[in-house]
Amino acid sequence: MLTYVFIGATITFTVVGQLLVKAGMTDVGAVPGTFEGMRSALFAAFGNWKIIAGLACAVFGAITWMGAVSRSNISFAYPFMALAIVLVLALSGPVFGEQVSLGRWVGVLIVCLGLVIAARS
Repeated sequence: MLTYVFIGATITFTVVGQLLVKAGMTDVGAVPGTFEGMRSALFAAFGNWKIIAGLACAVFGAITWMGAVSRSNISFAYPFMALAIVLVLALSGPVFGEQVSLGRWVGVLIVCLGLVIAARS
């Protein structure tokens, strides 16, 4: 049971972290193509609380992932990480107003079917 808790926590931290980094970069703006512009954007990014919180989620996700793989085979645990892709895609519309195409949803459905097959094997 604890293995599933670690896996679930890893997925949660991963999804929340991705959404926070995106929200923070929406505040900061697109990273320019010049070295000087990139440097300025990175300084601005690391001053944004959403980006800091998103990166902290990545650290906590790595810690919970260590717990997951210490208690199970990585071949069992890793397919569950596909759920992070599904959740980020599902939340990108409501959180950021992004349009998600039918093709992307079909791709996510294929990923979910693969996850079900992998989990039963």
